[in-house]
Amino acid sequence: MAVSSVLRRRNWVAGVLAATVGVTAACSSTTEETEQSPPASNASGVVQAPALAGEGQPISSMDRVYVADQTSNGVSVINPATNEVLGSIALGSQRLDGVLGPQYVSNIDVHGLGFSQDGQHLGVVSVTTNTVTIINTADNTIANQTYVGRAPHEGFFTPDGSEFWVADRALAQVDIVDVANGGVTGHIETGDGPSKVLFSPDGQTAYVNHIRSATIDVIDVASKQVSSVIDGLADPMSSDFGLSPDGAELWAPHKGVGKASIIDTNSGTVKAIIDTGPDVNHANFVTTDEGDLVYLTVGGTNEIRVYQRTSEGPPELIHTIMSTGVEPHGIWPSPDNTRVYAVNEHSDSVSVIDTATQSVIATLDTGQEGQALVYVANAVPDGDGTENLTQQGIGARVENADIPLDGPGYARVTVREVDGQDMFSIDGAGLMPSTTYTATADLDGQAVPILSFTTNDIGYEMQAAAFTEFFDNYDIGSVRITPQTE
Repeated sequence: MAVSSVLRRRNWVAGVLAATVGVTAACSSTTEETEQSPPASNASGVVQAPALAGEGQPISSMDRVYVADQTSNGVSVINPATNEVLGSIALGSQRLDGVLGPQYVSNIDVHGLGFSQDGQHLGVVSVTTNTVTIINTADNTIANQTYVGRAPHEGFFTPDGSEFWVADRALAQVDIVDVANGGVTGHIETGDGPSKVLFSPDGQTAYVNHIRSATIDVIDVASKQVSSVIDGLADPMSSDFGLSPDGAELWAPHKGVGKASIIDTNSGTVKAIIDTGPDVNHANFVTTDEGDLVYLTVGGTNEIRVYQRTSEGPPELIHTIMSTGVEPHGIWPSPDNTRVYAVNEHSDSVSVIDTATQSVIATLDTGQEGQALVYVANAVPDGDGTENLTQQGIGARVENADIPLDGPGYARVTVREVDGQDMFSIDGAGLMPSTTYTATADLDGQAVPILSFTTNDIGYEMQAAAFTEFFDNYDIGSVRITPQTE
């Protein structure tokens, strides 16, 4: 199948982290292959994505797409039937608007999302305040809120909807939250730095990836114990990962090194490692006439890459879709496999992709610094579902620019309007390792220092941030970064 001919926004990025598909085999152990069990029954009759072709119901006005907005500390709510952004569920103030005050008690860094199979509840994870907030999707009200472990990132509901399992990145555990009543009812010990929890279609197994361990924990849901560990992943940091609708494959992107590990869940082995491009982040699955497909967001090149799964050999890159925003991040399909929604973290928008044409058909302005995105079918069975929504953070000013460099790598600056002062942030990859850079912008002909940051041992920097009155004072095109030398 021919690969779509799409021009790369930065051809030179390939010199930093290879963007062509390459494969190495990696295995941890060999186990007897077993057939996947059928999906757990859903009393509501609702099919949630990702779903196999023919299983999911058409897009409906009862469905919702949700985006976790980290800077505006809310959840954007979208009606996918009309592509209308209805508003935001406000869970805290915008950054620096009281969040540093000693009496602030709301949420900070709204980041992770999960949903119940019946579509009635949304789980929202706030990283800095260590909270899991359960939302009633019908009217956007808070059912309860639970304080969990340190730096929770992503979690999901058990198939019966009674529990929400969330990974604590700063620890080595998954917390179990009681959905009906709130509160932590137990913990599961895991590898170091667990990042996300996903459940198999039959609900019998949970999978956990990590940011400090090149492994996947396999958990027996009934006993709530790790039953095995899959090792041999391409890198210790896997921020997010996705599970195929047949339960047979896990895709774990590694954003720091621009690779993805593909895991066979039947054998418990890493079947392939592919080069994807820099800042690869989320993976999700679609089944169309083209076959079983995987969509990967590649933030460093502003692309969504589409791969065809194969039973033998490496997956094939068949399409490259340019996003209509900067730094695509969270991604989720509709249950009928006709649409894919990708949030653009640095341009505060969502790109809507038609899977028949593999093109973006709409771009929606959402809240600020979107992270996770989920599609929830049957979220609003009655009414218009606009109760208790605000406009917090939606449609605020945001600008991006690539920063010219004299040396290796790439860097990008994002400036967004927040309450009080503007947020100024820089991301980069392939820079000089373990090096301190100073960012400046021109003011009245003078280069004024805005912030300094130090890259890690592979020359990577993920969102160095400062707050200043940038708009109407500085020109974003004048931003430069300079390495400090002795």
